[in-house]
Amino acid sequence: MSSPLATLVLALSLLIPAAALAQRTAPAVAAIIAEGALALEEMRFGDALEAFTKAVVTVPGDPSLWFGKGLAAFLLGQNDEAETSFTRALKLNPRFSQASAHLGELQYHSGRVADAIATYEAALTYAPGERALIERLDDWRRSSRFSERLYESRGSHFRVLFEGPADDAIARRAVEFLEAAYWRVGTALTVYPPASITVVLYTIQQFRDITRAPAWSGGLYDGQIRVAVKGALDHPEDLERLLSHEFVHAVVAQVGGRNVPFWLNEGFATALEPGGVEWASSVLAGASGRLGLEQLHQSFGRLQGEAVVMAYAESALAVRRLIDMRGASAVVALLRALQQGERFESAFHQRLAMRYEDFLAMLRR
Repeated sequence: MSSPLATLVLALSLLIPAAALAQRTAPAVAAIIAEGALALEEMRFGDALEAFTKAVVTVPGDPSLWFGKGLAAFLLGQNDEAETSFTRALKLNPRFSQASAHLGELQYHSGRVADAIATYEAALTYAPGERALIERLDDWRRSSRFSERLYESRGSHFRVLFEGPADDAIARRAVEFLEAAYWRVGTALTVYPPASITVVLYTIQQFRDITRAPAWSGGLYDGQIRVAVKGALDHPEDLERLLSHEFVHAVVAQVGGRNVPFWLNEGFATALEPGGVEWASSVLAGASGRLGLEQLHQSFGRLQGEAVVMAYAESALAVRRLIDMRGASAVVALLRALQQGERFESAFHQRLAMRYEDFLAMLRR
């Protein structure tokens, strides 16, 4: 486990039993806490949420247990449950910086930037030298100042924000593309997000400064769709692909939570964008090797150059193959199982009637 998430989960899994023992917790409760910590370490977030829910009922005064419950809920995409738990942890211990960090991120990604800023400002009164909090807070203040001067164009399911009248034509075109994607993707997956989705249009430099996305990225979804739109009207097909791609990420987040492997998430987005499967097929037709999905469970942000292109192409064709073999409804059922906290390999086997290792072997042939 080498990702930042895995490092945090492992640290928490070690912290929580220590806290319980320090309170001389009854053996039965200590066993529940240990079960939750192990589930976090193994990324079985549904089991972790169940265990920590039991634990906080018995030991309601331990902020680390509320944080454990909040982290499990956060990783499952259960935002209301996560916010309640992080808030409770901070009431018990206002110095709990990890609870502040996750609460602020949750608020920011749900579009509540002012709340996120207030959460981090409060955290910095207890940890004034916390570099990660300071840098993130600076990003959010910059984003907030940028958002204050934006204009708005609305569709039935999207709210598009843009900098000024000069971008009005791009914004209206973006609304058209997004509404078309809403119905096209919804028909393919039988999933229609009920709430309006906010979309922010940036110049390339604004996108880099505010999102800190990799240099090769032109868009992202973090609770809002954020895209760089240089030359959008000269190449509307590129804008359509980009917006469609990020909209699919919004759908995957709502259906599957935060525990979806990156290859599955990016594969859905690429396979369902206009021309995505054809593009992926052409990339792999000229490739001399493969990365393999087993290397693509974590963020693609660590990849560079040709490896980025290969990762997206392999992921798209893997998802396309799953849909062709089992149908879109089965793959959506896999996402829903992940949102409920099932382990990926088990959920894959149960929902797709195939072991994950057998699918990997199939792709290698």
